[in-house]
Amino acid sequence: MNGKKYFVMAIVLNAVLMALATHFGRHYLCEAQACETNDPRTAALIGRGGKFGPVMEITLPAAKSESTPEITDLETGRALVQPSVESFNSRADAIMGWVRSHGLDISCNVWSGGATCVTYDMTVVSVESKCWEKTTSEELAANAALSPVRHAPRRLLVLGQDRPDTYVFRTGEGTLGMLQIVGLNEDGRGVKIRYKLIKPVTSGSFVNSQKPS
Repeated sequence: MNGKKYFVMAIVLNAVLMALATHFGRHYLCEAQACETNDPRTAALIGRGGKFGPVMEITLPAAKSESTPEITDLETGRALVQPSVESFNSRADAIMGWVRSHGLDISCNVWSGGATCVTYDMTVVSVESKCWEKTTSEELAANAALSPVRHAPRRLLVLGQDRPDTYVFRTGEGTLGMLQIVGLNEDGRGVKIRYKLIKPVTSGSFVNSQKPS
């Protein structure tokens, strides 16, 4: 498949995701509800004992029109470029298998008319902007909307006026967190975000593979 065909496929996919984002984008939730947490991955960016870790501020680089996206793992801050669709024989399930196997979470697209962030295998719920400061880690861990699911569909988080900019989420590895879209970076080739993560409290014990310095 040549670059032009891939670009057309990307436009179609983005249109479908845009429709989903419009449908779900105004769903605000700020109240805590009971839920279970399980199997979170531990890393240096994740707060200990059910508490928020540090606020991380990063820029997601925009995918070029005829290349594959660079997808970021929120738990580690690592980003990987997705191999070409030809590498997966154009199979969507194989692409998502690669994304999940590397624990990747979010990328972005930027074009002349706007920008979006794309989430992968993340449960994402928009909340009011004030929730960024007001929501406690205990409330986040008790939010029933973030209950574990086998796999979550991709979501488009659209930048723009009257669009949500603040979200609560659970990654595919089970890590809970909050994310806020700041806007385009200085050169307009990426999207600035900030986020904070917690390691949910469970009955089991966890050993950090990386310890904060």
